[in-house]
Amino acid sequence: MMNTMAKSKVVHAESFFESYMELKRELEKSATRFQRAMGISVDQYAILHHILENPGKLTSATVADSRGISRAAVSRGISQLIRRGYVLQSYQSSDRRVRPLSLTTSGEELEMMCHDLLIKSAKIMSETPLSAEGSQFTVGELTQMLASATAQLTPEAPEE
Repeated sequence: MMNTMAKSKVVHAESFFESYMELKRELEKSATRFQRAMGISVDQYAILHHILENPGKLTSATVADSRGISRAAVSRGISQLIRRGYVLQSYQSSDRRVRPLSLTTSGEELEMMCHDLLIKSAKIMSETPLSAEGSQFTVGELTQMLASATAQLTPEAPEE
């Protein structure tokens, strides 16, 4: 009989915390480098990419909901992208509250440059030799474990 249960790894609190902090530092450094190189934040790139995939079909609320970014952060990001000439926000004649988003030509060019940088980064990461020592967890496994711990350990909002 084949065991269909997923394997679970033993997590040692201290090494888990060290791995978590190291991952956090690297993610922050990577996001900072991305912003310096591209002139926009990683969240703004996520917005650009999502609009490129769905031109004229998205509003700031749908972008926020689908990307897991707060509506306030998405609104700020879209406002900055509009001011910088990367995004257009139009009005539908039937409902002035609905303002579909699309990219300008320079927004499409920036999205492609960002995408190219991500492809280069993925290639470098794929070619990076890993030492046998250190963390026993892959990034995906660490991410899954963090998501599970966050979901289970986050206290519910107090009932009113």
